[in-house]
Amino acid sequence: MGVRDSELDPGGGLPARAGLGIFFLALVVRLWALTELAGSPWNDVLLGDARHFDEWGQRIAAGDWRGGEVFYQAPLYPYFLGCVYALFGHATRLVRVLQCCLGALAATWIARGTRSFASPRASVAAGCLAALYAPAIWYDLQIEKTSLATSLSAALFLVMVTRSEQRTPRWPVLAGITLGALTLLRENAAILLLPLAWAFGRERSERARRLAALAAGFALVLLPVALRNRALGGGFLPTASNAGVNFYIGNGAEADGEYRPLVAGRGHPDHEREDAHRIAEDLSGRALSPGAVSWFWFTLALGEIRDEPGHFALLLLQKLRLLAHADEIMDAVAFEVFRDESLVLRVLALLSFGVLLPLALAGAAAAWGRPHAGVTLASAALVALSIVAFFVVGRFRLGVVPFLLPFAGIALAEAWSSARRIPALGLLALGALLAFCPLPSSGDPRSTSYANLASELLRRDDAEGAERWAREARARDPGSAEAAFNLGAALRRREKLAEAVEPFTAAMRLEPAYEADCLAELGAIRALTGDPDGARELLQRALALDPQHPIARRNLEALERAHRSE
Repeated sequence: MGVRDSELDPGGGLPARAGLGIFFLALVVRLWALTELAGSPWNDVLLGDARHFDEWGQRIAAGDWRGGEVFYQAPLYPYFLGCVYALFGHATRLVRVLQCCLGALAATWIARGTRSFASPRASVAAGCLAALYAPAIWYDLQIEKTSLATSLSAALFLVMVTRSEQRTPRWPVLAGITLGALTLLRENAAILLLPLAWAFGRERSERARRLAALAAGFALVLLPVALRNRALGGGFLPTASNAGVNFYIGNGAEADGEYRPLVAGRGHPDHEREDAHRIAEDLSGRALSPGAVSWFWFTLALGEIRDEPGHFALLLLQKLRLLAHADEIMDAVAFEVFRDESLVLRVLALLSFGVLLPLALAGAAAAWGRPHAGVTLASAALVALSIVAFFVVGRFRLGVVPFLLPFAGIALAEAWSSARRIPALGLLALGALLAFCPLPSSGDPRSTSYANLASELLRRDDAEGAERWAREARARDPGSAEAAFNLGAALRRREKLAEAVEPFTAAMRLEPAYEADCLAELGAIRALTGDPDGARELLQRALALDPQHPIARRNLEALERAHRSE
């Protein structure tokens, strides 16, 4: 026996008590986890994009609202930070609390949107899943744009399924504005124009006017950014200039489906921007604008795809596997290290993507043919494809989740009494197989996080802390070149010169791209231990690999000055 038509009436809405319950459930678990993480290095030390966005937000709060360079990354989140910092000072904890509140609102929006094509029980189930979904909570606790993007995706879903049939033009305009803001957080979100056009353009007599309103709202947000970037010499870029680089990272001849920096050990956004521009100009033999740099990387990737179509086909399959897998593919920091320090995250980690995906597939079978279910499912599929077109990390994949949660709620509340329960069970099994099929090991996520933390502590001149975390990283993964290099750097700064030789030697053996850096460091150690001839040989080898290496050049010049003064 299926769900009664009266239960699916969107006019019924979500009961206010249920909405408030979902909101407070989501808020309590987020604030509880935030309290647990107080004093943790993963809370206090910002890594990778988090540090980049934080520093950018501080510059904006200090008055640099326009900036002097073409945006390399989507800019909305740093401006959000800049507004908070301008009003309240460098209040990163307040940012996290605001993100927790927005995450709680997102859970209620998902529940309300689900009610447009599901029963009240399924709507409440979808909202509770959104409230307790561990990866979403994890991102709400970080200085990271994914939290804001998830909330905007939930808002867009709500407008799309509850307001798309209303005749007033303000709703397509609002949908366009919301999508424009989301695109300034996640450029691939622009693909959602297609399902939005489907939702708002169903009625033929109103189609042209409503689609024009949708486009106007979208352009209203992106056009100022495009004009700013053009004025700064980057070309007509409506968001940022890193699309080509990201496409190459995800599809070039060396791609493996995950993020790989263009130069090993230089994955920070500032380094990536510098390396992308320098390499593009070196290979093309001419000066390039930021827009031209992006196009260079696009064309280079397309050329390598054309040369190795077999590799590209296997790569697409690998990215689909990564996208469907239960694990959260890490960026600068892993979910596991947060989970280690939070009881909330340890308990709720049971509700992973490996649970959500099978439930969502089963719920999609049960909801097939209902109004608004098709456009929601299409939104999930298009966002997933837009991720596979580049590379897969957990924070990108979270963009699919707001469109899967409604179907997961339907699976929990309706699928097993539905006439389609047999295909639902089949899709549930398929989803579980995809999510838990083992992946080739790509290293220990905790080790990588520890090594990244050590690198940031070195930047802060905390050599003692860096040594501790680099040793932890090497203990977990002896094959980590980054952990070995950071340990060597920490030991050298602590004047443990004899101990530093082994990790530097190991680092360049494990990762040839580190060889020039390691030779420069080993040369400096030789010089400090009274072996100028040995130091000169190592520094010259470093310069043979990288003629502009700053440490090797500086130390070799110091050696030559000392030799002439003798």
